[in-house]
Amino acid sequence: MTGYSERIVSILEQKVGPELAQSALRIKCKKLGIAPENITADKVPILADDLFEPLRIFAGEEFARALTTQIKAIS
Repeated sequence: MTGYSERIVSILEQKVGPELAQSALRIKCKKLGIAPENITADKVPILADDLFEPLRIFAGEEFARALTTQIKAIS
């Protein structure tokens, strides 16, 4: 992983651990038809929005909103 993918994973792994962070990003990238190493600035908010629901289920709305806001800030 490079660039945006590393930055997204670093935000996620602080709260959900490295394995789950990488797995979540890979799954969401696959769903959107992009490779993690090819994430561009315009895809970051889309990925963040797509990650919101699983994060909300995992730990609640406030948790999900905080993480997705941090991810959107990197674009």
